[in-house]
Order: sequence, then C-alpha cells, then structure tokens
Amino acid sequence: MKSGPIANLRDVNYNTTPKTISPSQIRFIFEKKYFNTKRMKTLTRFKMKHLTITIALLLLFSFNGNTQSKKFSLGIHLFPNYSAGIISNDGNTSGEVQSGFDAIETWKPSLNSNAYVEYQLTEKSLLGFGLGYHNNGEKTQKLALYFNIDPITGQPIVDPAAPAYAKFVYNRHHVEIPLYYKRMFGLRFYVQAGFSGMINIFNTKTSIKYFSDGTKDRNTSADQSTDFRRFNLAANLGCGWNYLNRENYTLYVQPMVQYGIFGVSKSASLNRNFFSLGISTGIKL
Repeated sequence: MKSGPIANLRDVNYNTTPKTISPSQIRFIFEKKYFNTKRMKTLTRFKMKHLTITIALLLLFSFNGNTQSKKFSLGIHLFPNYSAGIISNDGNTSGEVQSGFDAIETWKPSLNSNAYVEYQLTEKSLLGFGLGYHNNGEKTQKLALYFNIDPITGQPIVDPAAPAYAKFVYNRHHVEIPLYYKRMFGLRFYVQAGFSGMINIFNTKTSIKYFSDGTKDRNTSADQSTDFRRFNLAANLGCGWNYLNRENYTLYVQPMVQYGIFGVSKSASLNRNFFSLGISTGIKL
C-alpha cells in the first residue's frame, strides 16, 4: 500500500489565515497526523450501541402507549439523501478563497433513520416526535495533485511515488430528535413541517488517494479541524403520500428537505450550514 502526504482542505478552511492563501494553494497544505483508526472504531461502536438501546426503549414505550389508546401510533423512518455544506463567510476570509471551496465541494450521499411516535390531535392533524441517527457533510471533487511546474513545458511535475489525484469526504454524525406537525389532505396526501434537535457525537474525514499505477488508498480519521458545534437545530419540510393503507400498518413515501439553522463550527470564518434533500420512506403501525 502506498502512502504519502495529502492536503487537508480543512486546515486551510479553519486553522490558517485565509486572506493569505489563494485557491491554487489549497491542495498543497499537508496533513500533519492521522487519527488512530482502531480507537475511533471502538468509540463509534460504543456510541451507536447506546443509541440503539435508547431507540429500543422508545419503541417499547410507544408500543405500550399504542395498546392503550388509538390516538398513538409508532413507525420507522428511513431517509436516503444527498447533503452539502452551504458556505457562509463572516467577512474575514477573502471572496477568492470562498469561491475556491465553492468550486471544489459538492454533494455527498447520506443515510439517516429514526423511530417515531405520532399523536392524533384531530381527524386531520398529527404531532410527531422521534429519535434516531443523522449524517450530513460534503465531499470534494476528484482533485489533481501536483507540487511543481516544469518551467520549460509548463506541465505539472508529478512524483510517481505520490498520489496523482485525491478526493476528500467529510462526515458529521448526530443523534437527531425530530418534532413535527403533520396535516392530512384526504386519506393519502399530507404536508409535514417541524424542527430537529441535533447532538453531534463525532466527525470524520476520509481521504481517497489515486495513484498513477491504478491503485488507490483510503484513510479515515477524526476530523479535528475546528471546534464543532455540539448542539444544533435543523428546520424540516416535507410532503408525503400514503401509498398503501392497511388496517394494521401504512407504507409511505416522502420527499423531504432539511437545513441546519446554525453553522457546524462554533467560530470558523468560513462556516457551513448543512442542507439535505432526498426521498424518505417508512412504515407506520
């Protein structure tokens, strides 16, 4: 397996003085250290285990309530989506640097899920509460890496031992607590709006290095490039269609968007508000 220094884009974004860096220099900032992957995986399993237990207790509580009253129902919600970071600038970073990040960052696929309880307020109105896992972030395009220019040919000088291209994927992992209002229009169509409390549990960055001989190397480490916000709030909006109604369950499909109200960093000059959109599906019992 080949290895070599790779630019960490977030060192430019968060930990340097952005006004002194041009977009062409972004890919030349070297990553100083890698996280202990084994330790990170152990921590992830520990946190996800406790999240699973919490969701199971929520489902048990909801099931007991559902047997006592027809006003309560429970369900499981799956939300495959694409997410991106909408960049905001506090004015301390040049517009040229911001444009550089806007040009290379793009959407990444994410998968979120939660268990929820709904309460029937009226014949057409419902109030819902849930608990689950939420992932958002962004990735870069595949970037060409070169560290010098041949003064005669004007072509980049590429070290055969170093990667020729690289891609970076940034993931932020949260516990999500959604609260929403749902309005039915007829028996099948509905509109849903609400907010989600977001608790950030850990963040990762993945570098994918592509070598000239066709091999590639993938490395995932903890993203410690900024002081990430521990608690955030997201606005949620969706409309859905109950495509299968049965006596004991309902299957639905729901286009949905989410937007992070606060930036993911507490103090970054170039901050990001996450934006997710996709088509969710689920079952309500």
